[in-house]
Amino acid sequence: MKRALLPYIQEDLKKKIVLLAGPRQVGKTTLSKALVKEYEYLNYDSSKDRKIVRQTAWRKDVELVILDEIHKKLHWKSWIKGIYDTEGIPPYFLLTGSARLDTFRKGGDSLAGRHFYFRLHPFTLKELKSQMDSEEALKRILKYGGFPEPFLSNSTQTAERWRRTHLDVILRQDLLDLERVREIRNIEFL
Repeated sequence: MKRALLPYIQEDLKKKIVLLAGPRQVGKTTLSKALVKEYEYLNYDSSKDRKIVRQTAWRKDVELVILDEIHKKLHWKSWIKGIYDTEGIPPYFLLTGSARLDTFRKGGDSLAGRHFYFRLHPFTLKELKSQMDSEEALKRILKYGGFPEPFLSNSTQTAERWRRTHLDVILRQDLLDLERVREIRNIEFL
């Protein structure tokens, strides 16, 4: 499924670091890997990849280096700023993440003038029009939601299970990581 942001990100990668944020499971990694033919994907959650990132030992012969969950690296903004300022591009750099990457603008080292920011949302009718007629796309979004996994499953049971799990992860992990919440039940109800 071609995402609407793809050509804009491809163009901006040639100029600056690209930050791609959005909710969990919205397709950030899939979109990132579709941008160019030659890339290196490194996920900071992987101990093997974390070692490569810390040593800046990624392949230099690729078009794109994708750093997923890089916001978990201590002082990541000043680190990537230093790499960009001293080494420049290519390779192009794309940083992806969820809730915490969204909050990167709340202080600390600035990436001003060094990055473009994109936020990926679930599938839109406009994106789906190339795959199916608009009426069918709307029916499926209303029934399964616009997130790729439940939408593509075409299964009500899968969509319901996915929603319950996804809501729990958002409430119990992402939200509590970002804010002090006293009434979690009220947030869940909302």
